[in-house]
This record gives sequence, structure tokens and C-alpha cells, in this order.
Amino acid sequence: MLAQARAFMGRRMQEWARRRQGPDGQRVIISQRRLYILPTGQGLLYGLTVFVMLLGSMNYANSMGFMLTFVLAALGVVAMNATHANLVDLQLTAGKAAPVFAGETARFEVHVHNGGRRTRTGVTLGAETDERTVTSDIPPAAHSIAPVPLITTRRGWTPLGRLSVETSYPLGLFRAWSWVYMQWRVLVYPAPAEHAPPLPPALGGDGMGRPREEGEDDFSGLRNYQPGDSPRRIAWKASAREQQLLTKRFSGTGDETHWLDWDYLPAMSEEQRLSMLCRWVLQAHAAKLVYGLKLPGQSIQPAAGDEQRDRCLEALALFGLNANAGGSP
Repeated sequence: MLAQARAFMGRRMQEWARRRQGPDGQRVIISQRRLYILPTGQGLLYGLTVFVMLLGSMNYANSMGFMLTFVLAALGVVAMNATHANLVDLQLTAGKAAPVFAGETARFEVHVHNGGRRTRTGVTLGAETDERTVTSDIPPAAHSIAPVPLITTRRGWTPLGRLSVETSYPLGLFRAWSWVYMQWRVLVYPAPAEHAPPLPPALGGDGMGRPREEGEDDFSGLRNYQPGDSPRRIAWKASAREQQLLTKRFSGTGDETHWLDWDYLPAMSEEQRLSMLCRWVLQAHAAKLVYGLKLPGQSIQPAAGDEQRDRCLEALALFGLNANAGGSP
């Protein structure tokens, strides 16, 4: 019952703070208006101890007791001011958020700039839905990059949500914090299937199964062997030297095209098909193949390289989703 009451009060406080602060952009300055501070458990115990010492000093009229009590009380006030000053006027800027596969940990690179003349020590940043945090020290007139972790669970766009910035430096008696709501998200690809059928058979260089005839003797390089390659095109000497099968490539014939087709897969759920296609994309890219992707209502023309891989993975991640929204249907 107590935990439910605390959770309810926490949600109400967050809603109030968000209405009070207003929307945030890609750059936020933690001003005094959006900074909150409360004593920690140690701070409450410390305050209670000082209060008991004050009562004892008054009861026994002990001047040394009064002096010690006032010194400890002043130390608590100084610690509160130092904790508050450790966060005020820090500037947060959204950095990179590289795409990941579902189930992996995304890292939002937050640039924390310290425009003051003293080091900000023990500044902790964390996402709302992830208990893990990252702590950083920011030198004076410099900035630090804090990679905030967030575990992903579904494909599509995943927002960072509320970002908490807090500190209990220097004595741990007080906790100062601020909530930041950046419009920031990361693209999450489908989790690649652990086991997938072999890649669809290759077609000719024009994608229609008809290899070109001119220039077949114009050798242009080697590539990794793929099932279905003609034994006559295997570079046996190079394969023995590299200890893996390599296939000769000819400029006249063009690269053989693999179509990664949704309909080529056996009957299974939508998410399983996307996982299978994701594994195919990774395999084709690793083998440096020319490949295209066919999805219901969408087709990506054959190509090779990192851009083709990223284009196909993004199409798989956003398949059936609103491209401007996060999450899965």
C-alpha cells in the first residue's frame, strides 16, 4: 500500500514538473527553476542527529554541545548549497543514438557542457525505463559525453522518454535532480533470427536470371563462395591460399542478384518473417553480395554496401508501423 502511494505521488509530481517546465528541445539548460532538491535517507538521519544534539545541549546548557551542533548544522547547509550548485546551469545537448537490434542496449550520447569555473563531480544521468545509469565528471569550461543506456524490446522508433539528471555530491546528505524531456528516439531493427533458411538462389546481373554475354573473360575480382556458384568459377589456388572457397567475378556478367523476398519464406508470423529477412540482410552484406528486398507493398532495388544494408534494415524495422511513431503495432 505504501509503495502504491509513493508511485502515485511520484507520477503526480512528474506530471506537475512537466507542465511547469514546458516542452524541451534538443538542447536544455538546467536552470534553478527546473532543479529540485530533497534530503536523502542519510540526510534525514543527519538532521535528526543534529536536532537531538540541540535538545541535549539545551537540556544541559552545554556550550561545547551548542558549538558542535551549530557547526554540524552549518555543514549541512553548506552541503545542500554545494549539491544544488553541482547541477545548476549545466547544458545538455542530444548527440548520437546509433540503431540497434531489438533486445540490445541503445546508448543515447548526451553532451553535458559545463560553462562554469569549477568541476561538476558525480553527475548521474539515466533513462526513465532503465535502472542503469551513467555517472560523469565535467571539467570546468568543457563538456563530457554521457552514453545513457536503454534496453530495447520492440522494433521501430523507441523514444528516450524522461531523462533524469541528479547528484548527491559532495556528502550524500541531499539529492538534487532535474527531469528533461528531449524529443529523442532511436531506430530499433528486428532481432535477427538465430537460424534462417539458405539465401534465395542468385539471379543474373540484370536481376532477371539472364547473365550478360559480353566480356565474360574480363576478370574483376574475387568474392566469397555462395551455394549454387558454378565450380568452373571457383578460384582454387586463391581458395587454397586463403583457406576458404572464393569465386571469380567477371565485369561482363555483372554481380549476381539475390532477391530477399517476403513470399520466399515458409508460412510463419509477421515478426518471424522480419527476423528471417533481417538475418538474410546481414548474411548478404557480410558476403558482399548484390541483393534487393521485397516486402508487401514495398521493394528496395538491388545494391550492395553499407547504405544498402542500412536501407533494408530500416525498411524491416518500420514495416507496418507509422514512421513517425515509436513502438510496434
